[in-house]
Amino acid sequence: MYLFLVLLGWIVTYFSLYFLFPYFFNGAAPALSRRSWYSIIGTVAFSAFIFAASSNIRDPELSNRILHIFGGGFLSFLVCFLAVKDSGLNIGRFQFFVFSFLVVLSLGAVNEMLEYVLQNYFNFSFAKTANDTWLDLISNSAGALIAGVFLTPFIKHSWNQK
Repeated sequence: MYLFLVLLGWIVTYFSLYFLFPYFFNGAAPALSRRSWYSIIGTVAFSAFIFAASSNIRDPELSNRILHIFGGGFLSFLVCFLAVKDSGLNIGRFQFFVFSFLVVLSLGAVNEMLEYVLQNYFNFSFAKTANDTWLDLISNSAGALIAGVFLTPFIKHSWNQK
């Protein structure tokens, strides 16, 4: 159930960012393209792969770190990248990196707040100590930095466009 909600969250996040990025930087929202659906399928597949891979790690702490690095920070940054590329947004690399990094940090914080509510009011079990929350946020940040290093160079910016 939780995995389904996470996958649904990635789809909602992609579409939100697809319209948010261009609206924030250009003041106009683009029409959806066919590439969007391929990005959604790829995002869901990558998310499922990371979840399965981290589930096969025997050490629960390492598994959780991998899950948050690649299934949290890296995947969130990848969703930002795909939304920018698919929407055709003309944005500078620095703008993209900073805005995407802030989005990733925000998504990580929202995830941790959701885990708090589910754990304390609906008897889900996510963390044994508060340190886990901080380690999750650090892992999300590390994943965003890794993705930023690899994905930001692929952002094309044309200074001649208005």
